[in-house]
Amino acid sequence: MTGGCVVILGSTGKNFAAGMSGGIAYVLDEENRLYKNLNKQLVSMEFVTDRCDIERLRGVIEEHVKYTGSARGKQVLENFDRYLPLFKKVIPEDYRRMMEKIAEFEAKGMDRETAGIRAFEAVTGGEN
Repeated sequence: MTGGCVVILGSTGKNFAAGMSGGIAYVLDEENRLYKNLNKQLVSMEFVTDRCDIERLRGVIEEHVKYTGSARGKQVLENFDRYLPLFKKVIPEDYRRMMEKIAEFEAKGMDRETAGIRAFEAVTGGEN
């Protein structure tokens, strides 16, 4: 994955996230096996605790249920508070740095495009 967002409501296999250079994966890790299956070279794993992440996660599952009628998705939504602690967020380190820098520059009043350009320069060129 090079960008975007994916929610996985099932299990993952070995070497998960190998080649993931951007984007975010939210994984329902009911058996607590994700860390063992994760390709840890370029990505990090964390719990989903940020309000924006929680809203995004719920929204993607709601869209999935809306368009597919997924029984699994419905089950997760109906018991979201119980399932939320079982989700893990997987994000490439370089992507995380870019997103943090973009947010930093936007907070200074830059528009999204300019902030993205400045973030790229900061992350790749050593500007702080």
